[in-house]
Amino acid sequence: MHVPHGVQNLFIACHDSRERQFQRLGALLRVLARRQLCHLRHWDGLPLDLARRRVLTRVLISGHGSERTARFAVADAAPLEPHCLNLSAGCRLYLLGCNQGSAGLLQAWAEGTGIPLEQAAGCGGETDTAVTTCLLLNLLENGIDSLEGWFPLWVGCNDALRPWFPEIRRAYADHGADPVATLQSVRRLAPLEPFEGFLGVIERHPEYLRGLVVT
Repeated sequence: MHVPHGVQNLFIACHDSRERQFQRLGALLRVLARRQLCHLRHWDGLPLDLARRRVLTRVLISGHGSERTARFAVADAAPLEPHCLNLSAGCRLYLLGCNQGSAGLLQAWAEGTGIPLEQAAGCGGETDTAVTTCLLLNLLENGIDSLEGWFPLWVGCNDALRPWFPEIRRAYADHGADPVATLQSVRRLAPLEPFEGFLGVIERHPEYLRGLVVT
């Protein structure tokens, strides 16, 4: 699929549409892609050479990140790996998947895509779909240009909640997939004070966090 010229923010979805956990994320990305100078591409396995796209400011990749490899797995296409994506040196790369921000994998992304290491960002461990949904909701409210501010909070929130991921998913199931009730339970369980502003979006847009798969 062609990436139009003049795009400043490119979203690449490595989502399997059959997985319910990605349906809300996919819907949010479609909404964000309708903003001016934004574009959404569903990864089809075909490499993208964007090295001459000087106006391309941000590339955000969403999907299942591999545990040990710089890679986003795709059910019906070749995986998205660093060599599949050639970016201009001024572009910033944001990796919304598990483990892709670990030191070795982040270095592989930077080298493979042709950008400086400091312009690649990700989370070094497991990430949660609900937390990623909160990031996109904050972009929906505040604009794509706010990504640089919200992304470190996405990383920090995943890191802070990771020890409680199993308990949080049980609470979500116990509350009938009600995200607001789950958030109230999590507030009693985990230290959320630094992330109240980030997670508060759940109470304003609960419809995007209902029906996630409980694992």
